[in-house]
Amino acid sequence: MIADLEARARDLAGRSREMRDRIRRATATQRSPDGVVTATVAPNGSLQHIEFSPGAAEFSHAELSEVVMATVRRAQAQAARQVVSVVEPQFGGTAAMDFLTGSIPPEEPVRSVEPVEAVDPTDAGDSDLPLPRSLWAPPGGESGTGAAPR
Repeated sequence: MIADLEARARDLAGRSREMRDRIRRATATQRSPDGVVTATVAPNGSLQHIEFSPGAAEFSHAELSEVVMATVRRAQAQAARQVVSVVEPQFGGTAAMDFLTGSIPPEEPVRSVEPVEAVDPTDAGDSDLPLPRSLWAPPGGESGTGAAPR
């Protein structure tokens, strides 16, 4: 009887180590649809690496932040699904599993953000009203955000 319990304890310890190792390897990498951002997250969803292609310079800071956040969220959801697939065979149907699956964000639709063309502050278009200064493009196409001239 004791030998049987010891064998079961060794088996459980071995399966626990295997599960832990598989969870540790459950990193996820996602690339934005336009290829501008690539993000890698750890099994717990923390950002491990982020990379920008040269095309990122064409985006405003607001556009780029939207692409970054969407890409990171998709990577986090992918990592969470990987962790669930590792844990589910042992803990499926338990409160712990319900807690784990309840924290997975819903999948977001993949959409691409296109860079917006700079606006000429001297061209008011069809309106006789001048553009507000906050909407002016810097002279010569330069900007303080590091974006390339458009």
